Amino acid sequence: MAIARKPNRTAPPAVDVDALISRGGSPAGNAGEGKPAAILLRIPPDLMARLEASLKGRPVKLPRHTWILEAIHEKLTREARARE
Repeated sequence: MAIARKPNRTAPPAVDVDALISRGGSPAGNAGEGKPAAILLRIPPDLMARLEASLKGRPVKLPRHTWILEAIHEKLTREARARE
């Protein structure tokens, strides 16, 4: 029979749940941003195959969604620099 210490039964510190809820805040990662827009994206099969091959060739797994967002960001940044 194993001998174990008696469990510590002290109550955790009291938390004012109502004050915490009413304080509000924004979800992590969306500070100052609105709700993301949902879109339907149609990609030709050959382009999708190239995208999938690119993702499989990466040393660290990257979700397709993240890759597409990065590509959009890079394109918009390039176009903004070209207009300057």
